[in-house]
Amino acid sequence: MPNGKLGDNPLTDLIVYGRHVFPHDIEAFLIRIQELGRDLDRYPLGANWPYSPLEFDWEKGEGLDKARELLQHFISMLEAGRGDEVMLDPFTRRSIADSN
Repeated sequence: MPNGKLGDNPLTDLIVYGRHVFPHDIEAFLIRIQELGRDLDRYPLGANWPYSPLEFDWEKGEGLDKARELLQHFISMLEAGRGDEVMLDPFTRRSIADSN
């Protein structure tokens, strides 16, 4: 069971441990999402991550075109002051916007 240790999840490896486990452009998108979406009670690359378990494929270099599409969309929403439509409530696994 994942517990936040190095190697448990590529998102944790990137954000917590500073490991470079993704292709450069995917990593840049993820870091941007973390910067834009991290707010009080919002963990875009943690509890509110909407694309699990795709990050494991991306780490292996698989599904990168779809990753770019999803992550760019997520960034555009966050830049527009939105994102709750995409981020998930960790308990219901529905969008935060639907949970309010």
